[in-house]
Amino acid sequence: MANTINVINRSNSSVNVAFFKNVAAYSPSFEPEKSIELQPGENQSVELDNGWEGRVQKLTGASNDPATWAEIH
Repeated sequence: MANTINVINRSNSSVNVAFFKNVAAYSPSFEPEKSIELQPGENQSVELDNGWEGRVQKLTGASNDPATWAEIH
C-alpha cells in the first residue's frame, strides 16, 4: 500500500522538489529517494510507501522563500 502526496508549484518559475526518507528515528537521509521538477502551475502526485517518514524539500529558489521543506511522520 502507498500514500500519495500532491505537490503544486504556485510560483512563476520551475521548482525541483526532493523526497528524503529517514534512515532511522531522528536520522534523515541526505540522498533523495525521489525528486521531481514542476513547471509553473503544474502539480504532480507522488506515491510513497506506507509508513514512509522523512522530509520533502524544495531544492531550487531562494533560501528565504516562505516554505522550503515539510516533515512527514
